[in-house]
Amino acid sequence: MANTSPAFDQRPARVRTDWGISGALALTATDARSSLVVVVDVLSFSTTVTVACEQGAGVYPFPYHDPAGAARLARTMRAALAGPRWEDGISISPASLQDLDAERLVIPSPSAAQICHTIANRGALIVAGSLRNAKAVAGLAAAHLDASEKHDVVLVPVGERWPDDTLRPALEDYLAVGAIAARLTSMLPKVSVSPETAATVTLWKGTQDTMDSVGGTASGRELLDSGFADDVTIATEVDATDVVPVLMDGAFVPLGHRVAAARSRRNVTAGAR
Repeated sequence: MANTSPAFDQRPARVRTDWGISGALALTATDARSSLVVVVDVLSFSTTVTVACEQGAGVYPFPYHDPAGAARLARTMRAALAGPRWEDGISISPASLQDLDAERLVIPSPSAAQICHTIANRGALIVAGSLRNAKAVAGLAAAHLDASEKHDVVLVPVGERWPDDTLRPALEDYLAVGAIAARLTSMLPKVSVSPETAATVTLWKGTQDTMDSVGGTASGRELLDSGFADDVTIATEVDATDVVPVLMDGAFVPLGHRVAAARSRRNVTAGAR
């Protein structure tokens, strides 16, 4: 449960940052309908969603440890289902989705998807942010802030979970938040940011080698040691796409002109079969 003290919403700053579901709840406790909430899980939910959206797919985040439930949702929506990373075919591995040929995809992710659904139910606009689309997300956030002085931006690094289900802060998520915040404050130099957000910008600006830093984190080393180096590479391609996944009616839909190009490539391929 998020702390109810007013101090924990980091206001009056218009760009605010906190960890996981509790942090997201605290930062949206007041007037969530004015908030653009950026959910950041670099390894790998938000990267995987972004890669799928780059291919023009709509993505349904599934917030439970329930494989049968995820399969039912996929059947109901006539969607492909992302399996575990180690399985062949479509999976939660972003590398498995680079040539995705599906209009809809269900991605199970208890932590990140729970944040998306819970905060969306408060009326906030939810987007998936990553290192891949940091500049594009910052541009959308800047437009949101410009649209009304009442609007704010909430950056939520998801983190990972320890075996006892407590939050394990993940450096890669904090770096991506810093990359987004750095670009946003460059676009809007006078925007007020919380100290928590300013710290992520400092961390990002002090990072010399993104691939080396993310690959050296606990999560990065786990993937590298398990043979998923491509996932780390894809996740650390900074500003590789202008696609921003936006949650609408339960699914992330892609915003960005590269989506049209991806759809065009699929149509050409289908015509050649």
